[in-house]
Amino acid sequence: MIVKDRQYGVMDLNLLRTFMAVYEARSLTGAASALHVTQSAVSQAMARLRRDVADELFYRSGREMLPTPYALELFPVIRDALGRIENAVSAQAFDPLTSTRRFRIALSELGEMHWLAGIVERVRAAGPGLSVDVIQLDPVGMADTLARGVVDVAINSAIVPGGFQTWTLKRERYVVVMAESNPLASRELDLDTYRAAAHAVVTGESGHSNIERAVEGLGGSREPVAVMNHFAALPPMLCATNLIATMPYSLAVWWAREWPLVLRDLPFPFDPVEVRLYMRSAHQEASSLLWFRDLVLAATEAESGFPPERAHRA
Repeated sequence: MIVKDRQYGVMDLNLLRTFMAVYEARSLTGAASALHVTQSAVSQAMARLRRDVADELFYRSGREMLPTPYALELFPVIRDALGRIENAVSAQAFDPLTSTRRFRIALSELGEMHWLAGIVERVRAAGPGLSVDVIQLDPVGMADTLARGVVDVAINSAIVPGGFQTWTLKRERYVVVMAESNPLASRELDLDTYRAAAHAVVTGESGHSNIERAVEGLGGSREPVAVMNHFAALPPMLCATNLIATMPYSLAVWWAREWPLVLRDLPFPFDPVEVRLYMRSAHQEASSLLWFRDLVLAATEAESGFPPERAHRA
């Protein structure tokens, strides 16, 4: 398809799609894979586009293709324009029965434990050629990851700026968890006891910093004895030691069914954490993206019983 552009005259729409793919993938190889073409085809398309706009658009830095200042300016314009065009011409609905689409979702370890099985089950039931790739959640870089289309949707409890559409999936309160054999299990857990206890924390857990700020705001702090990489390692750690951990209630209840653990309320005020779904801009494959978004919303509601709430753009 070609479009008429006021500045550049007639331009092949596929060149703009190629630009978006390179911008998102940060590599020619990744763009070729996303577009289902050869790397040579991507290189030729980018050479044509560079001539048309009189800018290099991308430069190599290590193993990545990084955008020039002009490409950074072009990106939101082309993204929005392609989104409008895709929505206008995408009258035909996405057909999961015949599609071989690979959906990409960013999840934390907790997200994988809570949501992934239900999401994959629904995707596979909808179409035999569909599949799901899970991308490790990076809260710091999530805005860029969504903006570049590296993932289709992300589930995150931290606010992601950038004007993305977002839905609240659930509100999660936090509790203190310890082994039944822990001496603190038979005592009242007040703030001083909590601060003086030996804590285990999981790196990258989005609620950890919020807990720290809440404790510091009350005039104290907690120093973790064990800093761990995975939540799955917490139950055996707690049962083998006198450490305590602060974690989401839904996970703690789940583990308490299988391990000799006890739950205690936090000894200080702490508002429930909102877990949100964020969706990238629908500049490519709009109908399939919206289909996947609705599937994820349905799967998370089935697991939590919490109807998703549409929020403002973050």
